[in-house]
Amino acid sequence: MSMMLMVLLGASTSVVNAFTPPKSSSFLAAASRPIQMASSATATSTTTTKAYDWSFIDRVYLITCPNADPDGTRLSTAQSILETVNLKANVTVKPFDTDDEDRIRGCYTSHISVLQDALVDLERSSSSNNNPWDAFVQKVLPPSNNNNNNNKRQKQGQRQRQRRILVLEDNIAATGNLDQAGLDAIQSYADDTSNHWDVIHLAYIPYVPSLTVVREKDRLVKLNCGIGSALGTTAYIITEDAIRILCQQHAAQSYYAAIPDVMAELFPTTRYAAFPTPFLRAPQTKSLVNPQLDELRQVLFRPTITSFVQRILTMTGWSTNQLLPLTIGTLLAVSGISGKMSVEAMTSIVTTGSYQGDAPLPVVAVSFVICIASLALIAQGVLLAPQPPATATNDEEEEEQASSSVIYK
Repeated sequence: MSMMLMVLLGASTSVVNAFTPPKSSSFLAAASRPIQMASSATATSTTTTKAYDWSFIDRVYLITCPNADPDGTRLSTAQSILETVNLKANVTVKPFDTDDEDRIRGCYTSHISVLQDALVDLERSSSSNNNPWDAFVQKVLPPSNNNNNNNKRQKQGQRQRQRRILVLEDNIAATGNLDQAGLDAIQSYADDTSNHWDVIHLAYIPYVPSLTVVREKDRLVKLNCGIGSALGTTAYIITEDAIRILCQQHAAQSYYAAIPDVMAELFPTTRYAAFPTPFLRAPQTKSLVNPQLDELRQVLFRPTITSFVQRILTMTGWSTNQLLPLTIGTLLAVSGISGKMSVEAMTSIVTTGSYQGDAPLPVVAVSFVICIASLALIAQGVLLAPQPPATATNDEEEEEQASSSVIYK
C-alpha cells in the first residue's frame, strides 16, 4: 500500500510535467568502513558559482564511496553541483568503503562516523577560538556549577547559539529552488534560540507513508512521520546537541536500524525542512542497494515531480496516506470522463462517417491520450509496487521493514 502511494503520487504528476526536462543528478551508495587515506578528488567544472552565503553552517561534510565510484563520476558530479551553490570550497570529503554484507548498516555507519568526527572538529575549532583563561576556568570549575549555570541560562531563555553542520551524500542533485532568501530564512530560524530544532532537511523524500508536512515559517516546514518512513539523508543540517545524542545512542546500542529511522526515533518532533527544498536524491544513477527499483526512482525523483508533491503536502496539510485514495480517485475520474468523450467521438465517426460531437476534435484527441495515460499510471503503480510475502516470520518482517525504510538509497 505504501509503495502504491509512492508510485501514484509521483507518477501522476509526470503528466503535468511531461515536457519539463530532468535536472542533472548524481548518486551515493551506502558505506561503512572509513578509508584511512584522505581523498583529494577534485572535479573539473566550468559551471558558474553563485555567491550564496552559507556562513551560518560551521562545518560541511560530503560522504562518498570510492570503491563504488571507480571513475569518480558521482563524486565529481556532486562537487560540480556544490561548486555552483558556493559550497565546494568548504566541503570536507569523507570517503568510505561499501559494506557489502549489509548496505543499510554501511549507510548508518558512515553517517555516525562523520558525526563523531564532526564533534572532534567542532571542539577543536572551539578550543582555538576560545580565550585560554575561559577554557582553564571551565576545566577547573566543578561540573555541578557548570550544570547549574546552564540550567539558569535555559530557564532565563538565554540559550546559546547551537553550532551545526551540514552533511551531504554524493547522491545529491539540485532542484533549482535554492535562493539567498531561503538560506536567510533557515539562518534566522536556526539562530533564534527560542526555536527548538535538531535537524533541518535540505532534501527529503515526500513519498513515505504517514508523513504530514506543516508550515512553520515562510520558508520552513515541520516534518511529522514515524519510524519506517525514511525521509532520507541526502542533505541535512544537524545541531551539535543532536549529534551528541546520536553518538550516545550509537555507543549504547550500536547499529540496530537505518540512520533515518534512528533519527525519527530520537527526534520525533524536531525535524524540519527547507521549503522548497534546494536539493534532492538524484534520480538517474543506478542503485547499489536495491537496483530493482531504479526505474521507480527515475519516475519519482525528477526535481519537478518531487517539488510538486512537496508543495501539495505543504499547502493541503494532508497526510501522504490521505493522498493515496484521492490520487487513485482523481485518475479514475479523469480517465472515465476522457474515455467517455473518446468513445462518443469514435461511435459518431463509425456510424455517420464524420464527427458530430460538440467538443472540438483536437480536444477529443487530447482526452483520449489523457485517458490512456491515467490508466497507464495506475497500472504502473500496481506493477512497480513490490509484493509483500505471503507468510513471514518475525525476523523476516523486521528485515522487510528495514529494507523498505531505505528503499530510495
